[in-house]
Amino acid sequence: MPKFERIYWSKEFDWKNYSKLYNKYTKSKGNYYSQSSSKLLENIKLDKTTKIIDLGCGTGALTKEILKKNKNAYIFAIDISREMVEIYKNNFKKEISEGQIKCIVGNAEEINNLTDEKYDLIFISSAFWDINGERLIKSLSSIINKKGKIIFNLPALVLGKERGFIFFIEHFFRERINSSMKYRRINISDIKEISRKNNVKINKIKDYSFKMSKNNVKKFFNLLKYRYPFILFPKEMQTKDRVKKCDEIFKESLRYIPKDGIEEKGVVFILEK
Repeated sequence: MPKFERIYWSKEFDWKNYSKLYNKYTKSKGNYYSQSSSKLLENIKLDKTTKIIDLGCGTGALTKEILKKNKNAYIFAIDISREMVEIYKNNFKKEISEGQIKCIVGNAEEINNLTDEKYDLIFISSAFWDINGERLIKSLSSIINKKGKIIFNLPALVLGKERGFIFFIEHFFRERINSSMKYRRINISDIKEISRKNNVKINKIKDYSFKMSKNNVKKFFNLLKYRYPFILFPKEMQTKDRVKKCDEIFKESLRYIPKDGIEEKGVVFILEK
């Protein structure tokens, strides 16, 4: 697979403020993470005995959507950020105290060393492109039940398709900083190959889209300005300069978002053991 960049491993990444703003943003109407999470749950059956992993759980946007569909779902949640997990635990105090949800801090790529249980459904909502896919699928293949499923989404842009909200933002940034840099691209053929090597297969690939209002895009930009300084800018550029320029670009790009909002386009993958 293409070279993988770990933006969240940077010592300069501001987890403290990012996690607070992330939590606030995911409670806003029509936000990116709740909408993409709901796309993962379409056509997936949840029953009382289904054991689920919310991988890269953040502060619980996907967990919230799962509980809407089945309030009794058993969930094991994991995130690499201690700050995210602290907020997640506060958001689901009741379910955690009753043993319905378990949440830990940990590296998802090593999850097979962090649980002794096996699971029926593993969801990765808007996070697969921030994880080493080869290491992750290998780890997950050993903790998923026979006929179990791994469900994740990728923006259309990550698959090399020039459409959708994420494409608009990357294209806008590259023009404004005169850069040919790209964050990450993943080929479907690579996903098929790492799945095959780890005894899972692609069961379904499904396109999706959802609309983000201009107001929600503005809120999303306030969150993304924590991420984007680590993505498209030259490595030699000082962090403070990246942050300043990043903020300027987001403010300018907002003027080009249509009044009725913009569509994000992506693809849901369902892998099966």
